[in-house]
Amino acid sequence: MASSGTPDLGKLRWRCRRGTKELDVLTTRYLNDFYSTASSEEQAAFAALLELQDPELYKILSRAQPANNPLQAAIVEKMHSK
Repeated sequence: MASSGTPDLGKLRWRCRRGTKELDVLTTRYLNDFYSTASSEEQAAFAALLELQDPELYKILSRAQPANNPLQAAIVEKMHSK
């Protein structure tokens, strides 16, 4: 069960399925490798990233555009750490 304000893992996994393989790989990697041990604030920041439209999300995850907040920037770095 999800904590208050955060979606459950099934919903997050579904939202990680994007139209581009690169986005799928990066978002799913974070969900599988880091989400469960992240703080509730970082989990919320990840959920907020998943709310972005694919073109904007792609710019952020490809590092062509900086993330809107430090937690999201840290998430992007974790996605690229493996």
